[in-house]
Amino acid sequence: MKKQSWKESHLAISKKILLILVMFFGQMADAAFCLSSNDHITMPTTGIVGGSSDLSTNLQQNYRSPESDAKHDINKTLNMEKLRLHSAVHLYSFQPIRLEVQYDQPITLEEALNYAVENNLPIKISRENMNYQRFVLFSQVANALPNFSMSYNITHTRILNEKVSSLAHVFIPRVTYPVFQGGSVLYSILGQYCRERGWSAAYQASINDALLDVYSKYNNLLLNRVLLQIRAKAVEVSQEQLKVNQQLEKNGTGTRFAVMQSQTQLANDSQALLQQQVMVRQSALALNFSLNYPMAVNLVPVEETISEESIFRSNAGISELVALSLKQRPDLREYELFRFAAGRNVQVAAAPLYPTLAFFTQYSFADTVDSPPAVAAGGTAGAGVFGGLFKTNQAGMALVWSLNGMGLVSAANIVAAQALARQAGVQANQELQTIFQQVRSSYLGWRVAREQIDNAATGVDSSAEELRLAELRLRQGVGTNLELIQAQRDYINGLTAQAQAIVGSNMAQAQLLHDTGIISMNTLLHGYQGGAN
Repeated sequence: MKKQSWKESHLAISKKILLILVMFFGQMADAAFCLSSNDHITMPTTGIVGGSSDLSTNLQQNYRSPESDAKHDINKTLNMEKLRLHSAVHLYSFQPIRLEVQYDQPITLEEALNYAVENNLPIKISRENMNYQRFVLFSQVANALPNFSMSYNITHTRILNEKVSSLAHVFIPRVTYPVFQGGSVLYSILGQYCRERGWSAAYQASINDALLDVYSKYNNLLLNRVLLQIRAKAVEVSQEQLKVNQQLEKNGTGTRFAVMQSQTQLANDSQALLQQQVMVRQSALALNFSLNYPMAVNLVPVEETISEESIFRSNAGISELVALSLKQRPDLREYELFRFAAGRNVQVAAAPLYPTLAFFTQYSFADTVDSPPAVAAGGTAGAGVFGGLFKTNQAGMALVWSLNGMGLVSAANIVAAQALARQAGVQANQELQTIFQQVRSSYLGWRVAREQIDNAATGVDSSAEELRLAELRLRQGVGTNLELIQAQRDYINGLTAQAQAIVGSNMAQAQLLHDTGIISMNTLLHGYQGGAN
């Protein structure tokens, strides 16, 4: 029997070895057949060989599918039906906050933007700076006009050795026509013209900054009011849950610990509601400050929900936006004009090294009375005193060459002006780099903010299902009150994240409008439509 069992085991091992060899040679045959049926191995194409432009085009075309766009159209608006209150939860019942407010004032985004353009304090300050530079330009242009001077002198003279005194009245009007002043007049006009245009660009930049600031604070106020409604809904849910647990305890199927947990959750939600009330009021105060509006008035946005606005076309590329910023950003024009003005200052500093040429015409009226008549021996007048009335008219040319400090003062001023011109050039380059960085960062922020809406909406759906199952499990007696409280927190956090993502997308688009230089009331309200704006 031992010999027979040995043979059986030996036969089983042989079968296993044979099976392994068959499988190995079968795989080798398949590989050989695959290699023989193909002349060469084709590497997978990645699109990079065709160039970065092809890759960018493919990425933009495949960035979002129609299904994802349809889903995004649903997710971009917060469903306020989930937040509808079914109990008497007073949102503004906290008396100290209401005592600080004089009255509520409804306001729309368009009204806020229009009011800011007219009353925003930084815009007013920038406007006055622009007006100042404009009138300085007028004064520089006036330097090219003839100069008029007029003098009237009364001179009393006493000649002691002749015992003669005189009283002279001299009136002299003079007109000077500057012909050449070393280029100081011309280059001062050109430099001031560039400064005036630069400050005009700065004024436009201040308007852009104010529009972005008001848009952001308006949306922040709208977000905080939606979050306030979310917090109020949380308080309502906590109140209902507390009533359920109290009833279960009264029926003998609940515990005191579950009631205490519900009471703690209700206290936390009530405190969060109170803090959110303060945040709403602080957001309104921030908007009042930007609008230069009375602080006692509580501004209330008229919108009842929040939704993502399509300010930018979804296929807007980074190359288009960068090129657009180079044309539209007023900050870039401002620094370029300041750089040109600094270059003209070098020529103004060199003007004192040149001679000046001017024509003049002058009329003089002199009336001198001697007492007694100043007549010396031989009938000549004494000591330069001539009595009588003299009327003269003079015209001539004045050529003056004056070197202050042997020209070293002007030479030092030239070197100093050249240093400032180089500094202005470096600042212009720095501003150019800053604009590139801002546009690209805003573009990335816009793309990320759009995706966050869909991710947050997925979290809301998941947390809503979690809350439904937690309530069902608790009613069936297989769940705990702690699971329900955690599900409530997740649901509130999900709604908060979705609301913040929607407002964050709007702010990211507004920031991109600002960084590309095309921000305006029209683009903020109706979106950017390419050349149509």
